[in-house]
Amino acid sequence: MGFHCVSTSDARGLPEAVAVAAPSEPLVCSINHKKALERDGRTTVVVLRPFAYEHEASKRFIVVPPAYVTDFASMPLIARWIIPPFGRHAIAAVVHDWLYSVGQPDRRAEADDIFRDALIELEVGAARVQAMHAAVRSFGGNAWDRAERDWGRAFMDWRTGAVLTPPAPRSAFFDDAVPADLSPVI
Repeated sequence: MGFHCVSTSDARGLPEAVAVAAPSEPLVCSINHKKALERDGRTTVVVLRPFAYEHEASKRFIVVPPAYVTDFASMPLIARWIIPPFGRHAIAAVVHDWLYSVGQPDRRAEADDIFRDALIELEVGAARVQAMHAAVRSFGGNAWDRAERDWGRAFMDWRTGAVLTPPAPRSAFFDDAVPADLSPVI
Protein backbone atom coordinates (compact mmCIF):
# COMPACT_ATOMS: atom_id res chain seq x y z
CA MET A 1 0.00 0.00 0.00
CA GLY A 2 1.13 3.56 -0.55
CA PHE A 3 3.47 5.63 -2.60
CA HIS A 4 6.29 3.48 -3.84
CA CYS A 5 8.60 2.36 -6.56
CA VAL A 6 7.94 0.03 -9.43
CA SER A 7 10.68 -0.94 -11.79
CA THR A 8 10.54 -2.10 -15.36
CA SER A 9 10.88 -5.65 -14.05
CA ASP A 10 7.78 -5.24 -11.91
CA ALA A 11 5.11 -7.86 -12.51
CA ARG A 12 2.40 -5.25 -13.11
CA GLY A 13 3.08 -5.18 -16.85
CA LEU A 14 3.98 -1.49 -17.00
CA PRO A 15 5.71 -0.19 -20.11
CA GLU A 16 9.48 -0.17 -19.94
CA ALA A 17 9.49 3.64 -20.16
CA VAL A 18 7.70 3.91 -16.81
CA ALA A 19 10.32 3.69 -14.07
CA VAL A 20 8.55 5.07 -11.05
CA ALA A 21 10.32 6.99 -8.28
CA ALA A 22 11.24 5.03 -5.17
CA PRO A 23 9.32 5.76 -1.97
CA SER A 24 12.40 7.27 -0.39
CA GLU A 25 12.73 9.71 -3.30
CA PRO A 26 10.80 12.97 -3.51
CA LEU A 27 8.10 13.74 -6.03
CA VAL A 28 10.08 15.54 -8.73
CA CYS A 29 8.26 18.47 -10.35
CA SER A 30 8.97 21.66 -12.22
CA ILE A 31 7.09 24.74 -11.03
CA ASN A 32 5.66 26.93 -13.77
CA HIS A 33 6.43 30.50 -12.77
CA LYS A 34 4.74 32.22 -15.71
CA LYS A 35 1.31 33.67 -15.02
CA ALA A 36 0.17 32.48 -18.46
CA LEU A 37 0.67 28.87 -17.32
CA GLU A 38 -1.63 29.20 -14.30
CA ARG A 39 -4.97 27.43 -14.22
CA ASP A 40 -7.85 29.33 -12.69
CA GLY A 41 -5.35 31.60 -10.92
CA ARG A 42 -3.38 28.68 -9.46
CA THR A 43 0.29 27.95 -10.07
CA THR A 44 0.85 24.72 -11.98
CA VAL A 45 3.64 22.19 -11.81
CA VAL A 46 4.77 19.48 -14.21
CA VAL A 47 5.54 16.00 -12.90
CA LEU A 48 9.03 15.11 -14.14
CA ARG A 49 9.26 11.50 -12.98
CA PRO A 50 6.32 9.13 -12.87
CA PHE A 51 5.23 7.88 -9.50
CA ALA A 52 2.71 5.38 -8.28
CA TYR A 53 0.18 4.99 -5.52
CA GLU A 54 -1.22 1.63 -4.51
CA HIS A 55 -4.60 1.92 -2.83
CA GLU A 56 -5.18 -1.19 -0.77
CA ALA A 57 -8.94 -0.83 -0.24
CA SER A 58 -9.75 -0.63 -3.97
CA LYS A 59 -6.80 -2.76 -5.13
CA ARG A 60 -5.91 0.04 -7.55
CA PHE A 61 -2.36 0.77 -8.66
CA ILE A 62 -2.34 4.32 -10.01
CA VAL A 63 0.60 5.62 -12.06
CA VAL A 64 0.89 9.36 -12.60
CA PRO A 65 2.93 9.76 -15.81
CA PRO A 66 5.66 12.28 -16.51
CA ALA A 67 4.72 15.63 -18.08
CA TYR A 68 1.35 15.58 -16.29
CA VAL A 69 0.29 19.06 -15.12
CA THR A 70 -1.20 19.59 -11.67
CA ASP A 71 -1.89 22.47 -9.32
CA PHE A 72 -1.66 20.29 -6.19
CA ALA A 73 -4.74 21.01 -4.05
CA SER A 74 -7.15 22.96 -6.24
CA MET A 75 -8.26 25.35 -3.55
CA PRO A 76 -10.25 28.48 -4.41
CA LEU A 77 -8.49 31.69 -3.42
CA ILE A 78 -10.76 32.33 -0.47
CA ALA A 79 -9.93 28.93 1.08
CA ARG A 80 -6.14 29.02 0.56
CA TRP A 81 -5.51 30.75 3.86
CA ILE A 82 -7.04 27.71 5.61
CA ILE A 83 -5.61 24.96 3.40
CA PRO A 84 -2.81 25.98 1.05
CA PRO A 85 -2.41 24.20 -2.31
CA PHE A 86 0.92 22.71 -1.19
CA GLY A 87 1.74 20.92 2.04
CA ARG A 88 1.83 17.43 3.55
CA HIS A 89 -1.21 16.68 1.37
CA ALA A 90 0.49 17.59 -1.94
CA ILE A 91 1.26 14.11 -3.24
CA ALA A 92 -2.26 12.89 -2.48
CA ALA A 93 -3.57 15.96 -4.33
CA VAL A 94 -1.51 15.05 -7.42
CA VAL A 95 -2.96 11.52 -7.44
CA HIS A 96 -6.45 12.99 -7.04
CA ASP A 97 -5.85 15.51 -9.84
CA TRP A 98 -4.69 12.64 -12.07
CA LEU A 99 -7.79 10.58 -11.32
CA TYR A 100 -9.96 13.61 -12.09
CA SER A 101 -8.05 14.27 -15.33
CA VAL A 102 -8.68 10.73 -16.48
CA GLY A 103 -12.27 11.05 -15.27
CA GLN A 104 -13.27 7.44 -15.72
CA PRO A 105 -17.07 7.30 -15.78
CA ASP A 106 -18.79 6.32 -12.55
CA ARG A 107 -15.58 6.44 -10.48
CA ARG A 108 -15.63 9.95 -9.01
CA ALA A 109 -16.61 8.86 -5.49
CA GLU A 110 -13.87 6.25 -5.57
CA ALA A 111 -11.32 8.90 -6.65
CA ASP A 112 -12.39 11.07 -3.71
CA ASP A 113 -12.11 8.16 -1.29
CA ILE A 114 -8.64 7.30 -2.60
CA PHE A 115 -7.69 10.94 -1.95
CA ARG A 116 -9.01 10.69 1.62
CA ASP A 117 -7.11 7.46 2.28
CA ALA A 118 -3.89 8.86 0.79
CA LEU A 119 -4.21 11.92 3.04
CA ILE A 120 -4.53 9.64 6.06
CA GLU A 121 -1.52 7.62 4.94
CA LEU A 122 0.50 10.84 4.60
CA GLU A 123 -0.43 11.64 8.21
CA VAL A 124 -2.45 14.73 7.40
CA GLY A 125 -4.44 15.80 10.47
CA ALA A 126 -7.90 14.29 10.88
CA ALA A 127 -9.75 17.63 10.73
CA ARG A 128 -7.95 18.61 7.51
CA VAL A 129 -8.60 15.19 5.97
CA GLN A 130 -12.29 15.51 6.75
CA ALA A 131 -12.45 19.07 5.39
CA MET A 132 -10.56 18.26 2.18
CA HIS A 133 -12.59 15.12 1.51
CA ALA A 134 -15.85 16.99 2.13
CA ALA A 135 -14.70 19.77 -0.22
CA VAL A 136 -13.95 17.45 -3.15
CA ARG A 137 -17.21 15.55 -2.59
CA SER A 138 -19.20 18.80 -2.46
CA PHE A 139 -17.44 20.93 -5.06
CA GLY A 140 -15.43 18.59 -7.31
CA GLY A 141 -18.22 17.79 -9.76
CA ASN A 142 -17.39 20.60 -12.18
CA ALA A 143 -13.74 19.53 -12.39
CA TRP A 144 -14.76 15.91 -12.92
CA ASP A 145 -17.17 16.91 -15.66
CA ARG A 146 -14.40 18.82 -17.49
CA ALA A 147 -12.11 15.79 -17.86
CA GLU A 148 -12.78 15.18 -21.53
CA ARG A 149 -12.61 18.87 -22.45
CA ASP A 150 -9.39 19.49 -20.49
CA TRP A 151 -7.56 16.30 -21.53
CA GLY A 152 -5.86 18.08 -24.45
CA ARG A 153 -3.91 20.28 -22.03
CA ALA A 154 -3.13 17.76 -19.29
CA PHE A 155 0.53 17.40 -20.34
CA MET A 156 3.22 20.05 -20.67
CA ASP A 157 6.87 20.37 -21.64
CA TRP A 158 8.47 21.49 -18.40
CA ARG A 159 11.25 23.35 -20.21
CA THR A 160 9.12 25.51 -22.48
CA GLY A 161 5.64 25.44 -20.99
CA ALA A 162 4.29 24.18 -24.31
CA VAL A 163 1.21 22.01 -24.10
CA LEU A 164 1.98 18.48 -25.25
CA THR A 165 -0.34 16.21 -27.15
CA PRO A 166 -1.55 13.53 -24.72
CA PRO A 167 0.15 10.18 -25.32
CA ALA A 168 -3.21 8.44 -25.67
CA PRO A 169 -6.92 9.09 -25.30
CA ARG A 170 -8.21 9.35 -21.73
CA SER A 171 -9.89 5.98 -22.08
CA ALA A 172 -6.47 4.35 -22.56
CA PHE A 173 -5.82 5.17 -18.89
CA PHE A 174 -9.14 3.78 -17.60
CA ASP A 175 -8.82 1.04 -14.99
CA ASP A 176 -5.34 2.37 -14.19
CA ALA A 177 -3.91 1.17 -17.50
CA VAL A 178 -0.66 2.72 -18.67
CA PRO A 179 -0.35 2.87 -22.47
CA ALA A 180 2.70 1.12 -23.85
CA ASP A 181 3.98 4.24 -25.59
CA LEU A 182 4.43 7.23 -23.33
CA SER A 183 7.27 8.56 -25.45
CA PRO A 184 5.45 11.76 -26.46
CA VAL A 185 5.50 12.87 -22.82
CA ILE A 186 8.86 11.53 -21.66
